[in-house]
Amino acid sequence: MAEESPNKRVAKNAIALTLRMALVTVVGLFTSRIVLEALGVGDYGIYGVVGGVVGMASFLNTSMAGATSRFITFELGKGNTAKLKNIFSTALIIHFIIAIIVVALAETVGLWFLNHKMVIPEDRMFAANVLYQFSVVSVIVGFTQVPYVADIIAHEKMNIYAYFEIVNVVLKLAIVYLLLIVDTDRLILYGGLTFSVSIISAMFYRWYCIRKFPEARFSTHFNRQTAKEMLKFSGFDLYGNLCVVAKTQGQPIVLNLFYGVVANAATSIALTVAGAVSGLTTTVAQAFRPQIIKLYAKDDIQGMAEIMRQSVVFTLLAFSSIAITVIVEAPGILYLWLGQIPEYSVEFLRLILVASMFNIIVNCNNIAIHSTGNIKYISFISGTLYLFCPVGSYCIMKMFEGVAQTVYCVDIAMMSLVSLLGLFFIHKQIAAFPMKLYLLGILKCIMAVGVTLILVYTIKSKYFAYPHSHTAIESIGFTSVVFFSSILVLAIISLVLVLNKSERHWIYLKIHSKKG
Repeated sequence: MAEESPNKRVAKNAIALTLRMALVTVVGLFTSRIVLEALGVGDYGIYGVVGGVVGMASFLNTSMAGATSRFITFELGKGNTAKLKNIFSTALIIHFIIAIIVVALAETVGLWFLNHKMVIPEDRMFAANVLYQFSVVSVIVGFTQVPYVADIIAHEKMNIYAYFEIVNVVLKLAIVYLLLIVDTDRLILYGGLTFSVSIISAMFYRWYCIRKFPEARFSTHFNRQTAKEMLKFSGFDLYGNLCVVAKTQGQPIVLNLFYGVVANAATSIALTVAGAVSGLTTTVAQAFRPQIIKLYAKDDIQGMAEIMRQSVVFTLLAFSSIAITVIVEAPGILYLWLGQIPEYSVEFLRLILVASMFNIIVNCNNIAIHSTGNIKYISFISGTLYLFCPVGSYCIMKMFEGVAQTVYCVDIAMMSLVSLLGLFFIHKQIAAFPMKLYLLGILKCIMAVGVTLILVYTIKSKYFAYPHSHTAIESIGFTSVVFFSSILVLAIISLVLVLNKSERHWIYLKIHSKKG
């Protein structure tokens, strides 16, 4: 049987990851509302805040996950089976040690904080403590799960996520059903059932890895040099992740200081919609990540650059195919969702989507930089620029009485600067990298999106403007027209301007085969 081509595998993985994210988003929106009704506001709040106490540790887990994924993928690209097994076992031991440390803190400091500092009704303290213990055990499972997930990604078996997500969806819907029919403490029941689903998921992925990948069979061999390199890598990544959290949490605080809770409500609404758009499309880049790292490991820089160009172009186009409609139709979409449009929400939503576009470029740049293992300077500089977002916004509004939109304008400026810095570091760290190929792909894509946005907005304003009083049906109709118009215009412009000759030929063959 012929080996599957890298491009075909990437395409299949991109589709699988997008379908997985779509399932997660839809089921999440559906079940969250029912869970809220079943638990009530009080218990639902307890579930969120108790899980959050232990969940803060996942921040550390994210940094280690990035290091583990990079090292496993790199050695897989090198074809070094012996070292690959060594890296896997070392990574698993590191994660297990970190899990023990986090659990020790959770069962001492965290438990004290839960019982003596958190504001929880006295009659719900027992349920809160049971829920807390579920969360603590989940930490052990989550931390030790990272190497297995990294191994699946490195082997580009993303379709496994899509397949098991179907099972996950069924299990989550079963949880919701049981919450409605079982007469018991629903908070404890929900925590226990959710914990059980996470255990089932972890066991499935581990079984699959052990069965399919030889390196996933754990050994007690611990390589200190490998551990040192991984911890060093994750340490630099940790600073960047910390700064991203500070930016994300700091921007709403700045808005609150100057414009109160009205601006915070608008931010929450805008971030929810923008997050749904980003989540459904930016997973495309994950499908390209293993190939990029493997090609770098093989010293195939030309092939790496071509895959990177495809990664940034297809991710940007996938994102823009939805984002353009949301930008143009923001008032109508928010009206359909909420019934009334809170102040600032339309402007915030549009600006956040523009910032997200630059964030896609940053993420694609980071894959190449991470593949080199040299992330010290980019993590420090980009992280510091992220910190400037809330600090700079505060200073500007304090000194010049800037409008509320200043916060996200500064965000766009910083994200665009970080994307340019990423290009600089790629050029500096990978001397043979053909920057012109990659940069031209980005510029053509931005031009195609910009032209499409201007054309669609102009057509909509001239021919499909909302009447002063409109119904939900009219909003759906206008939004649908804008969506299909933007897809058509973007597809035509991209076909002519963005895609190269071989990609246009591939599309032609696909269309021709369908006709036949």
